[in-house]
Amino acid sequence: MKLARIALATAALALTVTGCGLEGVRPSIWLQNNSDVTVTLQMVTRDGPLLPVTATPHTTEKSSGSPAKGHCLTNWEIVDEKGNVLKKIDQVCAYETVVYP
Repeated sequence: MKLARIALATAALALTVTGCGLEGVRPSIWLQNNSDVTVTLQMVTRDGPLLPVTATPHTTEKSSGSPAKGHCLTNWEIVDEKGNVLKKIDQVCAYETVVYP
């Protein structure tokens, strides 16, 4: 019986460490802004922009949203503070750094 409890405790610890069955750490994407203006990277949908990340001049910012690990999402753009499209991007993948300009 003691051996069974140890095995169950070990399995529970392994699940906790790996995030299996629990909300694990989501992948991130980064926006590296090498310009002199503030820019936003966002995915474009018919309902409006999603997953925006904004970077001030000469900074790199981490997005709070990302494609799942091993996946990419399509139809992205970089816009200025007024919403003008500065650059279109076909796809962004998990853990990717998007560089502007």
